[in-house]
Amino acid sequence: MSCDWQEKIALFADDELDALARDQAANHLAGCPECTATVAEHLALKQAVRLGANRYSAPPELHASIYRQLHPSTAVSRWWKWGLSGALALLLAVLGLVLWSQRRTDPLLAQLVDQHVIALAAVNPYDVISEDRHTVKPWFQGKLPFTFNLPEVAGTPYKLLGGKLIYAGSTPGAQVVYQAGQHKISVFMLQDTGRSIASPRSSFTVKNWKEGSVRFYLVTDANEAEAGKLATMLQEANRS
Repeated sequence: MSCDWQEKIALFADDELDALARDQAANHLAGCPECTATVAEHLALKQAVRLGANRYSAPPELHASIYRQLHPSTAVSRWWKWGLSGALALLLAVLGLVLWSQRRTDPLLAQLVDQHVIALAAVNPYDVISEDRHTVKPWFQGKLPFTFNLPEVAGTPYKLLGGKLIYAGSTPGAQVVYQAGQHKISVFMLQDTGRSIASPRSSFTVKNWKEGSVRFYLVTDANEAEAGKLATMLQEANRS
């Protein structure tokens, strides 16, 4: 990569920039195809690692092997036992840290944050482009196993930009994007699975709630007030 923004773009993809630096990086991505491709590759790698970590776990044979090494049938020097025990303690600590990190960062929410970053970086991030909710909502009909409503944003600080069909955890869902000043707000809608999800600590504002059979997720770099007002409008539009 020849662009001078290489290091900052990597931090942007990892959600490690402050608000000002993140805005600068997002503006740069809008005009740099090279950095846009780099962000897409970085996010694809993150998703592959995340899926792999959830798929594979230590087999029973590994536990049995470690037990045999800790309890050998022949005499072993005290020093060797101490070293092996220390190594095992370190291994268990590392495994515990990995599992703790996975519990703190829900894979689904991490994937949706990645989808939001892709929408910021992509040249053509939408399947349907329209400011009219009566155009965007019908486009999803027949593509999703649920329905949803979009609020009227005319006369508000929000502008509807468009929508996109997404897949999160192999489940189809909708991503609808709004503009709020210099910020974009992604609203994801997925069929509710019944499990409770806590919003992660992130430099992005992340909210989630349930209305009927649909779980809503809001991801943005806008502040809590801007995100909260749109969330309230969505809740009222979908309240039965």
